[in-house]
Amino acid sequence: PSLEGVVFPVDIHPREAKFAGERVSMGSGGDSFYEYLLKQGLQRPRSKARLRRQYREVIDTAVARSSGWVSKGRRFVGESQRARSDPQHKMEHLACFLPGMLALGHVTGVATEGPQGGSSNAHLTAAEEIMRVCMEMYTSTTTGLSAEAYETAPGKPVRPQRTFKYSLLRPETVESAFILWRVTKNNKYRDFGWAVFRSLEKWSRLPGGRGYTAVADVGAETGASEHNRLDRMDSFLLSETFKYLYLLFCPDSVLPLDKYVLNTEAHPFPVQE
Repeated sequence: PSLEGVVFPVDIHPREAKFAGERVSMGSGGDSFYEYLLKQGLQRPRSKARLRRQYREVIDTAVARSSGWVSKGRRFVGESQRARSDPQHKMEHLACFLPGMLALGHVTGVATEGPQGGSSNAHLTAAEEIMRVCMEMYTSTTTGLSAEAYETAPGKPVRPQRTFKYSLLRPETVESAFILWRVTKNNKYRDFGWAVFRSLEKWSRLPGGRGYTAVADVGAETGASEHNRLDRMDSFLLSETFKYLYLLFCPDSVLPLDKYVLNTEAHPFPVQE
């Protein structure tokens, strides 16, 4: 059966295999579902062709139900409810994987193949509209690092939510910058990545090169001071954030997008069919 128009809440009852709630998200709890519909279909394009079809069937509805406008050309992604179409004006950094996924579906042709395919550039346009807000999460702070979640009031600059103004140095936005650079060759994505790397070195790196720490407040004027450090360094900083920053400046022959699929933890898997 077709999945067009179907909305998927993030929670499933473990025994009944039915949806257990109303929360719809392309951020925490829901992001990998959409990502793996696309990426499993890319890794095994023949035996998993049904996943490519299902990605095409669900992605437009998911983006429409989860996204809204900050201003013209600036689109945010927030949580919504299955019975409602208007998302909350709160955007998690986790949702910034979405521009990269949409651009990947565009460049591989999955977004437009078959009878469910849409406009050839619609997904790339949406990717760049969302990416503008994701980059603003960094450029709007004094440290040049992104908070965990932002208020996205219409017509205003994005602003870190009061209880989410810390940064765990997540990878999603630089992941999208890497894919959008490969797809568009627009230098703004490399310029952005370089600025993020310099901010990591300035505000997060420990003296003597002993590692990196999460940041307590991305808006602090004295961002590198000890009181603004959190005593943690998540593994995704090395396995994903720095990996995607490295790939952003590599030639296209390093892990080409038509021969490798990077999973949600940035591990490369070769296309097998």
